[in-house]
Amino acid sequence: MEHQTTVESIHPSPTNQKRKPNIIRHTEKWDSSRVSCPPHILSGAEYTKDTRHELFGAVAGGSGSSKPEHFQRQQIVDGTSLPCSKTNMRINLRTNQLHEIAHPNIHDDGFDYSEDFDGIQTVDDKKFYLNFKCIVGKGGAQTRSLREVYAFVKGQLHVLESEQGVYFANILDGDEAHHSMSKFTYLLSLPEFEAVKNKVYVGDLKGYFAWFTQWFE
Repeated sequence: MEHQTTVESIHPSPTNQKRKPNIIRHTEKWDSSRVSCPPHILSGAEYTKDTRHELFGAVAGGSGSSKPEHFQRQQIVDGTSLPCSKTNMRINLRTNQLHEIAHPNIHDDGFDYSEDFDGIQTVDDKKFYLNFKCIVGKGGAQTRSLREVYAFVKGQLHVLESEQGVYFANILDGDEAHHSMSKFTYLLSLPEFEAVKNKVYVGDLKGYFAWFTQWFE
């Protein structure tokens, strides 16, 4: 199905050079039949501490911590032929409303806000907000991260009770994220979220493309 929308055409550098896409902005017909999962993407469960280190090098702390996110973002751009722009959009978890706010903690109600979404994809009147995570190995820090994602997903479900044209995708790669997926399946299966649960994706990067495409069939 074709849609009139502003997109970015990506022309990658030769494979023997460091990848730096040349992005040309223009308006064209975007066709959802273009969407496909890049063939080299691993399933989320295949990312272990060792695999992540092999692919991204040192990740813990510093600039290295953003390497998995950069990879996930680029694969989504490549697989959908659409930009995945950064955003300051967050959820106020007390009011269950979306707000674009860069620095909530300078305000007294700063702790009411979730983390910001890592990306947004827009087609016509549909907005897809994305949350990127790669959680590997067992430990207290991993459990805390997944519990925070759980609260974030619950906030997304509540937002959808009043928002139209909004969709949320939580890309959870990593063996520990995969191990905890039943917790999110439970949340999405609760009767109170029956009407909106399909508009929230919780899963690995590989599964995002089929979920995304269904909204244009």
